[in-house]
Amino acid sequence: MLTALNTTIESEDNFPVSNLRLSRHEPTQYVLGPGEALQQQGVKLIGRQAGDTERFAEVSFELSEKLTSLYGTLRGLSDLYRSPSAYIKSNHAARSFTLYFKADAKQEVKSFLELIFNTLDKELHFKKVLHQILSIQQRQEKENELIYKQLF
Repeated sequence: MLTALNTTIESEDNFPVSNLRLSRHEPTQYVLGPGEALQQQGVKLIGRQAGDTERFAEVSFELSEKLTSLYGTLRGLSDLYRSPSAYIKSNHAARSFTLYFKADAKQEVKSFLELIFNTLDKELHFKKVLHQILSIQQRQEKENELIYKQLF
């Protein structure tokens, strides 16, 4: 079974010539659908609606307990990051989100979701480190106060 198609374009006398090479050695990669990709990120799916060729399909979701503190961040990211094949809208009243995507663009949607959730993971890591730094700073300030009290 043929699994990959590699193309190269060589220019000879400024005329593009396409050389097609088929490779049997590259493994076929299964791309998760948007719903599965969201579940893999640890969010709670609320509902799905299939789209036709003219409309975007949609998946509604809520953030998991781990990510609830990043609700506002995801709202901002959803306005900032938009892809031609996928975008996220927030429902502020229900504190949920809806991913709109083109069903035939699985790889682009997966890349879009990875971008969003990698940014959220980085934000979680930043908040964790910042909390550690602040607690160390507070501890040092208390120690300094005790030392000054002993001096005077």
